[in-house]
Amino acid sequence: MTQLFKTTYSYNADSEQESTDLIEKYKNEQLEKGYMVTKSKVDYKSKKDRKTGEIISENWLTEITIAYEV
Repeated sequence: MTQLFKTTYSYNADSEQESTDLIEKYKNEQLEKGYMVTKSKVDYKSKKDRKTGEIISENWLTEITIAYEV
C-alpha cells in the first residue's frame, strides 16, 4: 500500500508579512485538515540594478512542510 506522509509547498510571497501570514494559515488549519506543520522556512531574495544598486524586485521564498499521520 502506498501512502502519502509528507508534502512540501513552495511559494513566492511579495512581502515578509504575506509570507508570515501564509505560514500562520497552515498552522491554524492543521487540526481541522488533519496534518501537522513540521517545518517552515523563509528566504529573502532581491534583484538590484547593476548601475544604481537600487532594489528592483523582492521575493520571500516560503517553504512549508506538512506531515500526515501514518
